[in-house]
Amino acid sequence: MIKIYHRISFKIAILFTTIFFVLFFLLGYMLYGLFSNLFVDYISQDLLTRGDNHAKVLEENFNQSTLHHVALMEKNVETNVVVTNEKQQIIVFSDPVTSEMESYFLKESIDTHLTINNNWSNQSFIATVSPIKKGELGYVYMFYPTSLLDETVTVLKIFMLIASIGIILLAIGLIGYFSKRMTIPLLEMKDATNRMSKGEYQQSLKINGKDELAQLAYSIRSLGEQLHYFENTRNEFLAGVSHELRTPLTYINGYSDVLLKGLIKNKEEEKKYLKIINEETKRVTNLVNDLFDLTKMQNGKFEIHREKVDVKALLKKVMDTLSPVADQKDLIFRYHSLNKKEDNPVYLFLDPEKMGQVFYNLLENAIKYTEQGTIIASIDQDGQHVKVVIMDTGIGIPKEDLAHIWEGFYRVEKSRARQTGGSGLGLYVVKQIVQLHGGVIEVDSIEGKGTTFTITFRKEVIV
Repeated sequence: MIKIYHRISFKIAILFTTIFFVLFFLLGYMLYGLFSNLFVDYISQDLLTRGDNHAKVLEENFNQSTLHHVALMEKNVETNVVVTNEKQQIIVFSDPVTSEMESYFLKESIDTHLTINNNWSNQSFIATVSPIKKGELGYVYMFYPTSLLDETVTVLKIFMLIASIGIILLAIGLIGYFSKRMTIPLLEMKDATNRMSKGEYQQSLKINGKDELAQLAYSIRSLGEQLHYFENTRNEFLAGVSHELRTPLTYINGYSDVLLKGLIKNKEEEKKYLKIINEETKRVTNLVNDLFDLTKMQNGKFEIHREKVDVKALLKKVMDTLSPVADQKDLIFRYHSLNKKEDNPVYLFLDPEKMGQVFYNLLENAIKYTEQGTIIASIDQDGQHVKVVIMDTGIGIPKEDLAHIWEGFYRVEKSRARQTGGSGLGLYVVKQIVQLHGGVIEVDSIEGKGTTFTITFRKEVIV
């Protein structure tokens, strides 16, 4: 059982919650400071406007009646007004003047309005001054108690706190919900890979969208399908190899036992048994060699040793070796030159042993899958390429199998392959060897009519 703090959904939730808290508190702090500054600026501007209006009225009628009217306008409201003469002596006020208010009085004359103090957090008042007739008649001082601002800010803090708690709880719920929703596909993929590790390769995953999670699900499903395919192919290969080994070993064991016990009638029968043993031994040897080559290729240890080789002579040599096998089936088995200069050698820089193996495998397959007709090998070249073509009139390869014949262990029509023999490695080894030489091998086949293999080399590899 996975502990909750080990779950990816919990870790994602914690990560996003932490990021949200940091951003939320930064935003809250910024909004709080912005609101406070805007509110203080608004109060300061309002005080300046009110002070300027009073100064304008007094400038037009600077008498006791007007002074009394100004003081009366600011009576019983949040703001206080104090009017002084040009020497900063108090003439009239709306509320009693404190010593702190007097500390804001100017020490020198000014001719324009001014915010004296807007530091609301450390002072008792926000204060402004507006000169009356550029200070010649006196000054109008306006005061706003910061205690009122403190109350407003406190209400704002409570409101923001309540709103923050609600938003945080909602955010935690949403983050938890979406983090769980995000991790459900990951948990499904984890369960799928666990089942794949137990051999259940084909997994059905719900795939929606084209994002990274969907691509990961596609990859896991594709991997499972490939593993399933390779598992089946491996099992078929092992069954095929077992069959391929059992049959010749049975012949070898049986006929050698007959020879050892002297249960032969004449020299002809002895020669026949020895020939069978020899052929079956070669069959086992070829299979082991294919397996050995496969192992070296998969380990990256398959090496080629190039030298100057007459490809035409090499191809004819392999054909001479297989000619008796073709004769036994009464097949037309010949070399046909497409080049007018038929006797001229065609040189390539390659590994004669490995390329001989390629020609042998292709020609042997052609003989094996051709019951009657013709097998023709040819070499052609132009200004850029050299082509080796091996064509037969055999049973051909089904269209659906053409894309798979180069895969290791793959065999066309498994029941038919067991009748004709073969491990399914021959064409895989052929393609690997051709590619190591910088060449390209292609196949063209029509079922029931025959198959043509074409190996193409560029002239750059020619000596």
